[in-house]
Amino acid sequence: MQHKTILLTLLILLLAACGGAQIDPNTPPEIVYGEDVCARCGMIISDDRFAAALVVEKAANDYEYLSFDDAGEMFAFASEDNGQSKIVSWFVHDYNSREWLDATAAWFVVADSLQTPMGFGVAACAHELEARALAQEWGGEVLTFAQAAEKLGGKTWRNEDGGEMIGGMSAFLCGSASWREEKGKSPAEAQRRRGGKNAECVPFS
Repeated sequence: MQHKTILLTLLILLLAACGGAQIDPNTPPEIVYGEDVCARCGMIISDDRFAAALVVEKAANDYEYLSFDDAGEMFAFASEDNGQSKIVSWFVHDYNSREWLDATAAWFVVADSLQTPMGFGVAACAHELEARALAQEWGGEVLTFAQAAEKLGGKTWRNEDGGEMIGGMSAFLCGSASWREEKGKSPAEAQRRRGGKNAECVPFS
């Protein structure tokens, strides 16, 4: 009997080891910069100032990290997902300290002059005053999480060869809270953005 108990215990430990480390949905991922790739575009994540992440609940108490090279990619992914995934946590980096932040409590600066890995021109800050200082420096605007999600997730963009980059309807889940924004048209005026190795992108109606 004791022999069977020992075998059963070893089997349970083996199964737990095979399952890998359990993800804490309140803890951001440890991104290996220069190696890990963006969950949306597949490009290598290299700049921690703009890296972002989601925690998605696949099943009860079973979570998965999705990392992005640009906070705009995170919002775009959520928009394209259209509520199919249960997003329980959103993370961004503070532009100045480079520390992880709860994105839902962060302040976002969107500026055409700001070069980011995928050209979204968005940076996050822990404090509103810091965000406003950067916005003044870059000639941008300061947005809350909800405003940034609407602005960046609700637009459709095309690259120079006409390829579509982002969908229009955004549906976001954050814990038990959820909301939707109706599809909106992007500005009529063409605003060109360039970031890193990304080609120029032009918003269209």
